[in-house]
Amino acid sequence: MTAKNTLPLSLVEEKQAILVRNRRRHGHLLMLILAAFTTYTVYVSGLFSSYTKVLFPSRTEAIPTTEFSHVSDADSNAASTKPGGLVPLEAHVISKCPDTRDCLRELLLPAMIRVYDKVDFTLTYIGVTTENDGVECKHGPGECMGNIIELCAHHLYPDPKIWLGFTMCLTKDYHLIPQRELVEDCALEHAVDFEKINECATRDDGAFGMAMLRDSVERSASVRTRIRETPA
Repeated sequence: MTAKNTLPLSLVEEKQAILVRNRRRHGHLLMLILAAFTTYTVYVSGLFSSYTKVLFPSRTEAIPTTEFSHVSDADSNAASTKPGGLVPLEAHVISKCPDTRDCLRELLLPAMIRVYDKVDFTLTYIGVTTENDGVECKHGPGECMGNIIELCAHHLYPDPKIWLGFTMCLTKDYHLIPQRELVEDCALEHAVDFEKINECATRDDGAFGMAMLRDSVERSASVRTRIRETPA
């Protein structure tokens, strides 16, 4: 009978012990990997849910009112000076400016989507009045004409969904204001009559539009003066 080669008992026991330790080590490593994966999945799911809730709030979600709890009825009545109890909301801008574009797109548009039926919204333009009944604009005469075009849109189309959409369209390509092609394209996109805008801006050899711009600039100046004079 042929003798079988066998390992000494001590070596067999040692090899088995090593295998057991390796299994335990691999088992612990697998458990750690599974735990880490589970934790990551839960974290990502929660983060994504929070993120989408911020960007896309439910249409039925109520707007928090705690921020306005300090406003008294008297304050509300004083603010609601427009017909229908609309609250005045005003932004002071210039037409040929990237900051105006960002303000309209990132701040005012999201707000107006929520409260457009509760506010009387107005864009008021910044500039410097001159002694000859004119206006000096920060980015030159082209910006003054852009301001007048936007004021004419507001004058002719009081619905903010129309005039504000038209204004935002112009502001998206603010560096092209007041080029005719841009104004025509935005008018077509927002159901605005280009010929009416043109007639408004050039009426009385431009005096009508300039008078609207001058009134708007004086309004902005008066607001800045009141803000500077208000005690901190």
